[in-house]
Amino acid sequence: MTTPALDDAVARAAAALPGVAIDRPALAAALAERAASGEVDAIELALALACARGDAAALAIFERDYLRGLPASLAHMRLDAAVIDDVVQRTRTRLLVAEPGATARVVEYAGRGRLRGLVQVVATRLAVDHTRAKDRPGGGGDELDDLVAVADDPELAFLKATYRAAWREAFTAAVGDLDARARNLLRLHHLGGATLEQLAAMYGVHRATAVRWLADARAGLLRGTRRRLTAALDVSPTELDSILAMIGSRLEASVGRLLADDGDPG
Repeated sequence: MTTPALDDAVARAAAALPGVAIDRPALAAALAERAASGEVDAIELALALACARGDAAALAIFERDYLRGLPASLAHMRLDAAVIDDVVQRTRTRLLVAEPGATARVVEYAGRGRLRGLVQVVATRLAVDHTRAKDRPGGGGDELDDLVAVADDPELAFLKATYRAAWREAFTAAVGDLDARARNLLRLHHLGGATLEQLAAMYGVHRATAVRWLADARAGLLRGTRRRLTAALDVSPTELDSILAMIGSRLEASVGRLLADDGDPG
């Protein structure tokens, strides 16, 4: 980034962040690092860098603009006020407190104009983790249970009882094959209760894009589970269809119902 461009970025950040001390060399380095991959939000990045340094004015702005609205965004999960407070505090800690020798995560996330949405993603994931831990205090569940425990049905129960080990391995491996965004979308939408509009806002994209991402994540999960289950049972795809048909449900239908988005055609 040229000196005039950097000077302009610093000036814009200073104007937008009154009272925040802008570290020009650090901002220049961060802008240069991110510039190759597209347009960079210098104001967001300057705020994140200042928060990581512990700048009081920056932390106050972050609290006001990024954390204060989290209770409202989590209201649909119907959690106790004390739990919401704990989630907000854990979000604050996760984003602003760096591990020894590392950079605070708020800096990693900043610079793309999506920091507010990503803060909501972190908070919602923490809220989902709390709900899962409460529902299964003994722990030891698997990825299949994580996604279907809230909507189990007799057909799936039979399938899990009969082919549980193969199912668990296939499903867990398929989840692991998804990228981080796909896994987050599935958990946020189907466990956290986030609507398509909320997902779009979290990721700073149009609703149609969020719909497409979610559909692609579900399709990838189903393909991966089916492929691995076929291999684990040493049967052909046709034979797998017959096995699943005998117990009253095909894999796609069962998981499709459980991961349905309330009939939204996408």
